[in-house]
Amino acid sequence: MAYYGGVGGVGGVGGVGGVGGVGGVGNLNATGLGSFLGAGTVPVLDPATVQGLQVSAQAISHAAGDDESHASRELAFSSADNLDYWGDWVRASLYLSDFLSELRWTVDKNEPESVTLSHQGSGGTVQSFFEIVRPAAAVFDEQLKYVRAYMDQRPERTPEITSQLGFPTPYFAMILGLHAARNAKTFELITVCQVLAAHVAMIVKHHLAIRRPDRIGATVLPMIPTPGHGAFPSAHATEAFAVAHLLAGLVDATGSHYPDPDKRKNLLFKQAERISVSRTVAGVHYPIDSWAGALLGKMIAEIILNKCGITNTMTGLKYAAKGDSDFMLSQYKDPVWKDHGVSELSNCNVAKSELFEWLWLKAVDEFEL
Repeated sequence: MAYYGGVGGVGGVGGVGGVGGVGGVGNLNATGLGSFLGAGTVPVLDPATVQGLQVSAQAISHAAGDDESHASRELAFSSADNLDYWGDWVRASLYLSDFLSELRWTVDKNEPESVTLSHQGSGGTVQSFFEIVRPAAAVFDEQLKYVRAYMDQRPERTPEITSQLGFPTPYFAMILGLHAARNAKTFELITVCQVLAAHVAMIVKHHLAIRRPDRIGATVLPMIPTPGHGAFPSAHATEAFAVAHLLAGLVDATGSHYPDPDKRKNLLFKQAERISVSRTVAGVHYPIDSWAGALLGKMIAEIILNKCGITNTMTGLKYAAKGDSDFMLSQYKDPVWKDHGVSELSNCNVAKSELFEWLWLKAVDEFEL
């Protein structure tokens, strides 16, 4: 028996209270947008200024004379060029709507139970890009030995673990030397990627419904609060590897900005690995959670890169976890990852989106020498 689902457009996002604990979302609101794009919102004026503006308007308006018609000076209809005029939280809503409106999923309740994510391309064609099989309970029993083995790293990693409860953007910014004053659109691109990764990971987590390590192993004793959602896949790994793949594409697109592009890309993926593994150190994830998240993150980033117009095709992936698998970056590649339950699906085509292309080009422009 199969269950089919889809996500429609995301509506308005302003004025929603904070909700914590969604993967790496931290204190973002229920939509996943929160205040990360808050620079585009208009502050509320104090009562005295509001009253002063009213009095001033009444006193000076006569100096402008009668109003004239300027109907011919409207902005272009349905154009990405208008994004320059919108608040950044508005753009965020548009990006999410664009991506999620094309996301589909199939839940197969037969043995082995699985979730398949698909993308609806141009012409209504639905193409599968990621399939994940629900592991048997025995797989997680075997995974507990890895979780316990990582516990001795907790003192060393405590600053990272606690500062990465939300999106670990500063850890990636360090590698590329990003600065808010000159890389605003790059940060916007990173955060949109993280939010999308979190949303998609939650869909998969809900259906697979895997309990956390502390629920099946009394000696795990997590060093941070156990999140209020399933373990498999890891949303932190999904977000981190989605960002690593996306920024690697950005490094390639910025030409000669970095004299050592390969080293930068290696560091991006090593950082994503460390962020993922730290969740196992903390006692809230199994290594196979990181495997599943890293693979899902790769696919999300490839969809975004396709939408940005960098590529136009991608190869889908399937993951059937193995209990004796630890997660290491050296094995996160073809053909080595086949020994850990990774296989390929068919190729998928994703059409370019003028919304994502606009943001991508703005980000690339920030790396001009």
